[in-house]
Amino acid sequence: HAVGSVTHELVDAHRPAFLTSGARGRRLFLKLWYPAEPGSGPETRPEVIWAQLRGDSGAPVVARALIAMLRQGTSTHAGAAFAPMSPSSQIVIYNHGMVSFASENTSLMEELASHGYTVISVQHREQLDEFKSLGRSQATAGKAAAANLARQISVADAAGKAALAAAYYEASGNTNRIVRERAADTSHVLDRASEVLAAIPGRPASPPGTHAAHLVGFSVGGAVSTEVAMRDDRALSVTNLDGGTYGTIDVRSLARPCLMMYSQRNAGMNDLLLPDHARRIVAERTMHLNYHDVAHLVPGLKVFRAIGRADPRAFLKYRNETVRAFCTEASR
Repeated sequence: HAVGSVTHELVDAHRPAFLTSGARGRRLFLKLWYPAEPGSGPETRPEVIWAQLRGDSGAPVVARALIAMLRQGTSTHAGAAFAPMSPSSQIVIYNHGMVSFASENTSLMEELASHGYTVISVQHREQLDEFKSLGRSQATAGKAAAANLARQISVADAAGKAALAAAYYEASGNTNRIVRERAADTSHVLDRASEVLAAIPGRPASPPGTHAAHLVGFSVGGAVSTEVAMRDDRALSVTNLDGGTYGTIDVRSLARPCLMMYSQRNAGMNDLLLPDHARRIVAERTMHLNYHDVAHLVPGLKVFRAIGRADPRAFLKYRNETVRAFCTEASR
């Protein structure tokens, strides 16, 4: 299928704007990708990569610096009409990394949408304020304990990483709080899914309370997706892209189909905390950032050893196809 996109805003009026904030109303920016009718919609040209960040003063500084250099096109047409004969009507909800943006992994969104899925990527508007606020409130001793465990993990083998993981996650109190809040964001999106999906031109209306979703996330977003799958019966499956198990931490009781994709650098980290049925994949010659589209958009990252020696474009193609195949298998 061709791929279309729209954006939508949700506000959860019953929750603080962010953790530690006295203001009410947690604001969510959503970007949706979906199967579309070719040549439909108001835009004749496809979106430029990471279009949402252009002119967004609230975007992370690093992201704004990158976007100024990038002019690569995508395969997505903003506002295109929904393809009513698409083979899948299922939803995927994506959660991004710690401080990031909804379209960070556009190539994955396009892979899923082109095969019939409607993908909703969730971004918390005040994420940076939340992150900074929690950092200021964290006790020095807690920071030191987490940093010490992180150093031990960085030099440990797979078995050593697994042995240290639970203690490291327990010491990461702020990240656990963020993960639990973002899990509540995802459930809120599912609660309001009929409203959100109605933003797609030509998509048939669906009654409230009838939506379930596959959950996918990168880094901290992988932990968020796992947390939602532990809490919310509407989860169909969970894919964790090189993230931890912050939040609940020990998720061995997780009943949903689970795919854990590790970078070689983080291989085995969650193995003692995952259910026995979880499918585990270790991607050779990769580092954490190989799971982000930036790995192939900025070739210089390999020079600075920010990504592994794997071919960035080939690996992302493999990642995208693996996630899509897993969601398809979990749907049967």
